[in-house]
Amino acid sequence: MKTTLYTVLCVAVRLGAVLMAVGLFERLPVFLWQSPEGGFALDAVLLAVFGLLVAGALWLWPGILAGWAIGRRGHESLEVGLSADTLLTVALAVTGAVLVVSGVAGCLGHGLTMLFFRSRLADQSTGLLPVTEWHWLIFYLVQTAGGLALMLGAHGLASLMWRLRAYPIRSEADSDDGITPRD
Repeated sequence: MKTTLYTVLCVAVRLGAVLMAVGLFERLPVFLWQSPEGGFALDAVLLAVFGLLVAGALWLWPGILAGWAIGRRGHESLEVGLSADTLLTVALAVTGAVLVVSGVAGCLGHGLTMLFFRSRLADQSTGLLPVTEWHWLIFYLVQTAGGLALMLGAHGLASLMWRLRAYPIRSEADSDDGITPRD
């Protein structure tokens, strides 16, 4: 596979821009719902519009951020000879890392939302948070733990998948008992 580091980072920046925009659209109803009665959450809307403008700029001009990240050596040819098993291991580890980052971001974002709810519920008789808020926090914690397990166990999971795909055929290089592989 031949490419440049600059191209790879441009794709990553565009992916981040899409994830940023989706996250803002996902959180906007919550902030609008939390607006004061009879009022309009202008600050939440302005913050979301600003975030969408930043995401749009990152989508349109990813080269600016990618150029800052890599410096002058970004346009050198990058040739990587990865086997399918190694590529699967990398893909599983990256998926796990994305889940970890998403889970931690969700925990922090939802934790702030819960603190906001708690301050608004202080004047009510119970002062307790709704159970659904705790469900989301548990979801993000499980997502973080699962992503960490996937990221750290990517090699073992890729090996297991290889063994399941290759069963009962074994190559001569993997055979240590002298049995020849079937055709």
